[in-house]
Amino acid sequence: MKRIFTGKIGFCIGSDFERPKDRSIFEILKGFGTPALSDGLNKFNTMHPDIKPVSNNTCVAGPALTVRMRAGDNLMLHKAIGLALPGDVIVVDTCGSVNNSVMGDLMASAAFKKGIAAVVIDGGIRDITELREKQFPVFARFITPAVGDKDGPGEINLPVCCGGVPVLPGDYVVADNNGVVVIPPEMAEAIIDGTRKKLSYEEKRAKEIEAGVFMKPDIDEKLRSSGVL
Repeated sequence: MKRIFTGKIGFCIGSDFERPKDRSIFEILKGFGTPALSDGLNKFNTMHPDIKPVSNNTCVAGPALTVRMRAGDNLMLHKAIGLALPGDVIVVDTCGSVNNSVMGDLMASAAFKKGIAAVVIDGGIRDITELREKQFPVFARFITPAVGDKDGPGEINLPVCCGGVPVLPGDYVVADNNGVVVIPPEMAEAIIDGTRKKLSYEEKRAKEIEAGVFMKPDIDEKLRSSGVL
């Protein structure tokens, strides 16, 4: 696949991605929640648990606008906020930054005033009190008051790695209190089917517990096959 971008390698903006015309897919995914979707993904494409929501009761889904930045720099995140459309989820790869925040209250206010669904950052944020008061759907790895540079380089709308998961522009991102999962659009139907099967099993199991079946029969079977029983 030929990649189209303006700029140069390491300092460029990729071509825009196709967003689904019918956004009901994102309501369906939000309704499942990330635990069931993670099961539907065979435990793949679930971001590292250190990437946590700033605010409770957050549940969002949308297409990924990807950003990759030099560690400690946020120039391209500013530009990404300018490029993003309402409903997008900005996914940020800080190239392993462990010392600097790349977003605070003002940048987040601009993003969410514009209608961006969420910002997911494999890196740091600051102004945590303001972000929580405003209930902004920001997900990040750590909090620090130390801000970085605004010089670049960086990339927008090219492949990134966030929380140990590869993310392509246009991938479906679902984020809630439990964490963040990433769904390739071409696999969405199969993943939704697998998720529904998992939820059907959980509903059946909940009824068994209510009826007094507190342990699944296959637990003892596994223990027998392991020589424990």
